[in-house]
Amino acid sequence: SNGGLRLQVPELGEAVDVDESIRNLVEIAQGLEGVTRHSSTHAAGVVISEQPLDEVVPLQRPQKADGSGSVATTTQYAMDPVAALGLLKMDFLGLVHLTVLAKARDLIAKHRGIHFDLTEIPLDDTKAFDLLSRGETVGVFQLEGSGMTRYIKDLKPTTLSDVAAMIALYRPGPMEHISTFIDAKHGRIPVSYLHSDLEDILEETYGVIVYQDQVLHIAQKFAGYTLGEADIVRKAMGKKIPEIMAEEREKFLAGANRQGFSPQLSEQVFSLVEPFAGYAFNKAHSVSYGLISYWTAYLKANYTPEYMVALLNSYVGHTDRITSAIAECQRLKIPILPPSITKGHTDFTLEKQQEGAVGIRFGMGAVKNVGTASVDAVVTSRERLGGFGSIEEMCRESEMAGVNRKTLECLIKVGAFDDFGDRAALLESTDRVISLAQSEARLRDSNQSTMFDLFGESVSAPLTTISLPATRSSDREREEWERELLGVSLSSISVLSSILSMADSEHIVFRGDIDQGLAGQKVSVVGQIASVTQRFTRNNKPFIIAGLALMDGQIEVFVWEEQMQDSEDIWEVGQTVAVAGSVRVRDDQISISCINASLFTPDEIDEATVSLAETEQSYDAVSESLHGADPAPSEPETEDKVQKESMTNDNTNGATSRSHPVNGGSPGLAHSRPVVPNQLNLKIRETDDPVNDQMVLDDVKRLLLEYSGADQVMLEIVAQGHIYRMEWSAIQVNACDELRDLLQGVLAGSGSATIQSAIV
Repeated sequence: SNGGLRLQVPELGEAVDVDESIRNLVEIAQGLEGVTRHSSTHAAGVVISEQPLDEVVPLQRPQKADGSGSVATTTQYAMDPVAALGLLKMDFLGLVHLTVLAKARDLIAKHRGIHFDLTEIPLDDTKAFDLLSRGETVGVFQLEGSGMTRYIKDLKPTTLSDVAAMIALYRPGPMEHISTFIDAKHGRIPVSYLHSDLEDILEETYGVIVYQDQVLHIAQKFAGYTLGEADIVRKAMGKKIPEIMAEEREKFLAGANRQGFSPQLSEQVFSLVEPFAGYAFNKAHSVSYGLISYWTAYLKANYTPEYMVALLNSYVGHTDRITSAIAECQRLKIPILPPSITKGHTDFTLEKQQEGAVGIRFGMGAVKNVGTASVDAVVTSRERLGGFGSIEEMCRESEMAGVNRKTLECLIKVGAFDDFGDRAALLESTDRVISLAQSEARLRDSNQSTMFDLFGESVSAPLTTISLPATRSSDREREEWERELLGVSLSSISVLSSILSMADSEHIVFRGDIDQGLAGQKVSVVGQIASVTQRFTRNNKPFIIAGLALMDGQIEVFVWEEQMQDSEDIWEVGQTVAVAGSVRVRDDQISISCINASLFTPDEIDEATVSLAETEQSYDAVSESLHGADPAPSEPETEDKVQKESMTNDNTNGATSRSHPVNGGSPGLAHSRPVVPNQLNLKIRETDDPVNDQMVLDDVKRLLLEYSGADQVMLEIVAQGHIYRMEWSAIQVNACDELRDLLQGVLAGSGSATIQSAIV
């Protein structure tokens, strides 16, 4: 017992016995165990009381102010004790899309002279519903993401109710019924109910339980609950405690029996309700969210530039989201203009082009390491003067006290000073720019007359000239600077635009189009190489991890040794390439395993696609099977079933019957019986590490080639819950004990190797 200490680890118990300091440490730790570590503030929770709160519950002030700078008073009790006291806790959720809507409405009023309230937006706008039906959901509240986008495209909503229902359905529990809801809406399947009494409750949602309200009404209708009692049942179900579930089931079934329903029907209804009770939204919540979703879709469809500017300004500080929104602007053919100290502002702004088109000027406040206050002061000075004629004039006339070296360098690198000279030249001159700005500021603040002031206002003091060196920045430097500080290279935007215009439905150019649903499938992707990293496998075999920039983000491409030999010259930063490969998913991280790649031109894309379709080497087929590239059986197959089919069908998975001499011997001589080859059986299990799986397969292949012979190799692939068997007909080996032992070492933890004697 160690003097009252309950220690389950013997080694720790021994340390406690012999070392007094360790014993003291453990005793202190046990005293702290279970003690509340810290207090925190609920993001949206507000406690409401009839009496003053300080008379009901102890209060405290947090040490840190919230985002607005104010300090909110909080309770010292957590939410459960607060509720037990009978206090009402309400969650008032703040949504950034409400700010986006308000800013977009103000921009529309400013640029188009159209004034309206959000509540005046018509709820039957065809353009808004068409936008959703096409899946153009970037920036649409609650409807972004590949999964939701796919469902909303299939649903093709025509009413606000459709949008609200989809938001409620896209949750654990209801999610498995989404396809039923969609098919019933479009008349592909009939709407059905377990009982006619459910029709009034479920008619608006095509027979599918969607909302919490429906759960309450079913409990009321079938089991005679009051709505208050039904809500208690809903909360109990949500806790998923077996004892409570069993108790509520009995209560529900007894109530249904009193209502005159059969036990079988009552069981079915309870089983139908149970998965929804803990997860479903209430209808008011879903419709409120659905309305905001519709409003964002409406503004995006009808006032696209204004909405995208408002959206971009809400994403400042979130580079990945800005990148996605810029890609969407490119798709919508809205020009994105670089940051500019002579034309731009802190925020993203609309700017008319000479040809009359409207572009979006990148906000300088969204540049990494640039503070909004310093930029605002310079912009204010520029507006007062009507513009800067030169960098020297900017230093003399503007307030640049907040522009430090880091800020200046970052603005130069992204092109904000391109009107004044080349970026590399300006970077070499930052000391002179900072020095001139500081000296001009001291002169303005000194209130002392210079020698030139004696001649009157008609004589201007000459400006100190900043002579720029002849240094020139390269295209690659500019692209790398912009990608680092903006999240996207605006200098290469023309390249990305050409990718967007030239790629067709067979070629992926948007990162958002590659999701986990494509795991194991072959795809053709077109993008620009943003980074290249050389790595080595555990067997010291080289491979490359390339960051491929697509229109709305990056994806990693793994280039293995075999593919590197064929495409070594193209893996350079800045190259635009077409990559054919298979989609890999590991720990929710999606990557592409390259099969072949080529520099990007329309012809090269076609070649990559053809090569992808024609690549059917046996080793690649095994790798693809291991990671689920081949379509799984339509129904789960058992091991016995697959084995039986393999025995009764000589051509299963391409296997064929063969007769070879054992280890190279002559046929038909051993024991006066026909002699057929031994068989090496390899069992390989898919893991959650595709890179390691690829290495294992590589090692297996090399071993088999080293032990060449006349024996057959049979593969058993266990992947995605299915078992696949196939003969590796392209390779024959000497199935000896030494090879088996080496393979066992390679496959340790992910498979096995056995030898089956085949003398008959």
